[in-house]
Amino acid sequence: MRITEKFILLICIIFSTYSNSQSKMIVGNKHTILVEIPKKWIQAQNDQLPFFIKPDEKNVSELTYMYVYGIDYDTNPKLDEWIDGNNKYLIENEKGVKIGSLDLKFENIKKDNYVNGNYKIVTYEYKNKRKECLLIIECINTIVTVVLSTDNDLEFKKYIKSFEEIVKSTKILGTTLKVQE
Repeated sequence: MRITEKFILLICIIFSTYSNSQSKMIVGNKHTILVEIPKKWIQAQNDQLPFFIKPDEKNVSELTYMYVYGIDYDTNPKLDEWIDGNNKYLIENEKGVKIGSLDLKFENIKKDNYVNGNYKIVTYEYKNKRKECLLIIECINTIVTVVLSTDNDLEFKKYIKSFEEIVKSTKILGTTLKVQE
């Protein structure tokens, strides 16, 4: 095989690998988040969220989904203050919401040049039995959230492994988005 043929073969292999890949990149003004879509999940359309996925199954509730989102700030956001603000908002606007936590450990979320290494998982159970799991990651100038929302506790137990899968694949980079004029 000549070098040209080897090069073309290599390009075809790389293209087919990446075209079948479930990797996604979420870009903000100060961050880039890389994630892998869990098995049996597909990307879905959402007008407010750039990365929104649903189980690739029939008869899935509208309340069952996951998303990953980064919120940029001018100053360094504090994890506990962000959680307190979010909890306060939900208590005021979602009567009867139950707030809890999950004790899951993720080795990929550790201190580096952008991620502070601080994270917590908060759970919410609403009066209609909807259940959410919200991972909050503190970064320099950004709060990253990974959210699992389900219609009920049974679905929550079914999809929590997919939540763990997406979190374990999450990589967060500090970047600066520059707009050319």
